[in-house]
Amino acid sequence: MAPSIPAVSSAEGSTISNAHDNLYGQTHPNETAELVSSSLKELEGELEKIAAEDKAAWTMALERCPDLCGDKFKLMFLRCEVFNVNLAAIRITKYWSKRVELFGDQKAFLPLTLSSNAFADDEIALKIGFMRLTHATDDSGRILLFADPSRFKPRQYERLSMARAVWYYLHAAVESDTAQQKGVVFLVYPRHAKFSNIDRKLLAMNAESIRGCLPIRIAAVQVLHPGKVFEIIFPILRFVMGKRLSERIHISSGTDEKVLNKLEGKYGIPRANVPSELGGGVVLDHEKWLEERREGGM
Repeated sequence: MAPSIPAVSSAEGSTISNAHDNLYGQTHPNETAELVSSSLKELEGELEKIAAEDKAAWTMALERCPDLCGDKFKLMFLRCEVFNVNLAAIRITKYWSKRVELFGDQKAFLPLTLSSNAFADDEIALKIGFMRLTHATDDSGRILLFADPSRFKPRQYERLSMARAVWYYLHAAVESDTAQQKGVVFLVYPRHAKFSNIDRKLLAMNAESIRGCLPIRIAAVQVLHPGKVFEIIFPILRFVMGKRLSERIHISSGTDEKVLNKLEGKYGIPRANVPSELGGGVVLDHEKWLEERREGGM
């Protein structure tokens, strides 16, 4: 069974309490009710300043799905940009532009849940499980998201459909306040990947969404057991991810035991919270997870 996610801390409780909290150089503001309230007001002003042509999709979202554009939605972007209201406003408008681009006018304004029609054409891509949420965290509360590129099979999926599936996984990863505040650690496992598993165009599409659109804080990308293929694609990966995200890549190789010990000792990721594919204690049942979320309206 996957370990449960720690209880969400209160807004006033965002303080440093663990040796690994500052590991990746992240900023964790003291998130008071006053900070949230004032930032939401300032954010409205910043959104007003953006040119109409640059926020057309955001304006459409306000008209067609206002319930998806409220304070809870905006707070995700404020947290992602560490309460820089200007950057949060820009990310919100880019988010909706990208959402319309990926989902089209008919589906973009639906809730991004399996019970809505938003992913009606994406069942194959979703079931591939290239990304899987572990429901576990490191010892500082950062969500662990497992990615295995060997699950990509040539011509098994449509690229746009897989990009939408990735949006679903990443939205699921930041549903909790803790994940929005502390961010996500990717556990990337390319050990069994072949060159045919690497879709460079899809990689670029996903990197673009993560860099400037989705409200997700990337604390780190832990590349585990990289293999020969990763050595070939690493320059491409760094290019599409950009300088800021590339600096968050950490590579660990060696025996399973060596990598597990490094994850726990240096990065605060307990063995019990690592997927079983890597020798850890989390057994992932991706199809069961999808079904449970569909039944739960998520």
